[in-house]
Amino acid sequence: MIGMMGQGMMSPGMWGQGNGAPGMMARQPRMGAVIEGRLAFLKGELDITDAQSEAWTGYAEAVTARIDLMQGMRQGMFDAMQSGTALERMDTRIAGMEAMLEAMKALKPATEELYAALTDEQKKVADQLIGVDCGAM
Repeated sequence: MIGMMGQGMMSPGMWGQGNGAPGMMARQPRMGAVIEGRLAFLKGELDITDAQSEAWTGYAEAVTARIDLMQGMRQGMFDAMQSGTALERMDTRIAGMEAMLEAMKALKPATEELYAALTDEQKKVADQLIGVDCGAM
């Protein structure tokens, strides 16, 4: 089981159980603030201009929609991990991975539009910051 943890498996502590410490899923309500902060940081680092604001807004909305989708899946995943059978837990993981894939695919056009609007210097910054953490962020 330990070897599988790095392969997308979640331990009970990550769900907010186990050792009494709040886990990843227990901290999810703060995710919106984290994403807003990350987007503000990224916008500042990219030095988005007025001419690029439409592409930026599309990207930021796509990122937010992706995060909203992932948070919306939270309760179903939590329930399945708590009381589901082995097959139900596996089905839940598969559904979650498929939803993540679809969300990333939906984010790509907005990312491409933003990237196309950037200067070469901004693209260098984007290459360092977009896709490094928070999925496509």
